[in-house]
Amino acid sequence: MWDFKKLHEKFHEKIEEMQKLGGLRIWIIHVLDEGPKNGVEIMDAIEEHHKMMEQRHLTDERFRRHMNHSMKRPSPGSVYPMLKKMVEEDLIIKLDDGKYKLTEKGQKIASNFFGRFRPKEANMDRCNMVVENALAEMEGQVAFLESIKSEKLEQYCPRIQSISQKIDGIMRSLNNHEGKNHD
Repeated sequence: MWDFKKLHEKFHEKIEEMQKLGGLRIWIIHVLDEGPKNGVEIMDAIEEHHKMMEQRHLTDERFRRHMNHSMKRPSPGSVYPMLKKMVEEDLIIKLDDGKYKLTEKGQKIASNFFGRFRPKEANMDRCNMVVENALAEMEGQVAFLESIKSEKLEQYCPRIQSISQKIDGIMRSLNNHEGKNHD
């Protein structure tokens, strides 16, 4: 059975780690991953997430000190310039109704950062959710391995080859299944 409370807690721990990488940008991607929002709704959502984190960690002294020094509700003077920058970076688009929405590039980032911590859709069955989470995890791990110098990975070549062969087998199975469906 899925423990969504624990997944949600892990997700927010990951958010704290990612703040070091992008702070406000990561929070905006996170809240827009939940659906389109205008600037005020984005600020409200970020504030609400911080409140939830505070409530869960009221007894943790390190967390309280951190929260006192970190952003609880971003200011319009920081959010709107960041939204403009994120539109220029093709991470989000501004819709006709004034709301912002993740682009495909933004969705990919959200999936890489948050994919294994959130259910994609409420109506997604457990098998699909497990597959989605496994693929998101694999994408993140492959991206990590791609960043390592080849000489550091050489000793792992047999394991990487074995994994590659298994993925090739899955692809052959899918291609055979597609061929049968088209006949």
